[in-house]
Amino acid sequence: MSFISDQDKRLLIEELTVEVDGKLDGGRKNIVARACPHCGKTGGKYAIYVGPDVGKKRFGMSNCFSCGSRYSSLNATLESLGRTDLKFKETIDLYDDITDELNLFEDDEIDDELIEVEMPDGWKRVFRNDYLKSRHWRMEDYDMFPVGTTRGLNRKFDDYVVLPIIDDGRTVGYIGRIIYDKEYVDEYNRKHRMGYQLRRYMNSNDTPDNPANDFSKLLYNYDSVIEGVTRTVLLTEGIFDTISMVRKFQLYENHRFVPVATFGKKISDIQMFKLQQKGVEKIVIGYDTDAHEASAKAAEKLEEYFDVYILDLKGGKDLDEASYWDIYDSFSERLLTPKEFNLTV
Repeated sequence: MSFISDQDKRLLIEELTVEVDGKLDGGRKNIVARACPHCGKTGGKYAIYVGPDVGKKRFGMSNCFSCGSRYSSLNATLESLGRTDLKFKETIDLYDDITDELNLFEDDEIDDELIEVEMPDGWKRVFRNDYLKSRHWRMEDYDMFPVGTTRGLNRKFDDYVVLPIIDDGRTVGYIGRIIYDKEYVDEYNRKHRMGYQLRRYMNSNDTPDNPANDFSKLLYNYDSVIEGVTRTVLLTEGIFDTISMVRKFQLYENHRFVPVATFGKKISDIQMFKLQQKGVEKIVIGYDTDAHEASAKAAEKLEEYFDVYILDLKGGKDLDEASYWDIYDSFSERLLTPKEFNLTV
């Protein structure tokens, strides 16, 4: 371990940022390089940790998720970069036995590669739909969020509206929502317990014959998160929560505050990694009000990399069902830090 003053740390961060042609992530705890200095891999795979010493993390550790290059101390990182002129005198570290690795997201490697996915047979985009009309869709929604049906050409999806999941302009998955309400689905399934059961949602992983991406790698509305522009992201459970927030608050052209769906009540390491790479600084967790424990766990995980808040939504509803004013008031009066949220139990 090296004792380094706060002033020296600031100077080191400036030097290393220039050296690796990088930038600080949203939480300002990692310098993310444009390309790995060891293997040349682009896409934010190489990072130098410059946050406070905590757990296994030490200031100056570095790691590449692509080639596996890993340096467990500042001086080792500096040597690997050929910047021995910046080295500090080593002193004894009582925690040397746990500093042999740097895992920004606990995994040895972040595999965020995605394949392009074909939409279901017969799918065609639509700009009018009775079911979506009942959910208050307007023309701007159809323009921003592509949606379609299989037009009776694919029995499996006949009763669904199907929305593609877009990442970097490519279709990497899809979600189908049945056109019947929850009460109808529940009643049908109750009456047909031994037979065919209706599913409210089907997705691209439900077609075993076709290759698909794991949903832990995906974020809905991710392409609206713009590097250098989007500072705050709202996490929602489902795609209709995200679309509803965009509609209610007219966020169609607003890229500073962007809702994205994580497809459930948790966020994966890869999803965090994807947001980090775009420079997101603040995360607001907007999961359903019945997801208290899940929201707390997600906040604990996110806090290491972002400024985190949890939306304590009024009325005991989800974002899709809540009124504009309930959401507005919740953002004004009930936006809590994780510590404050944990006291609301």
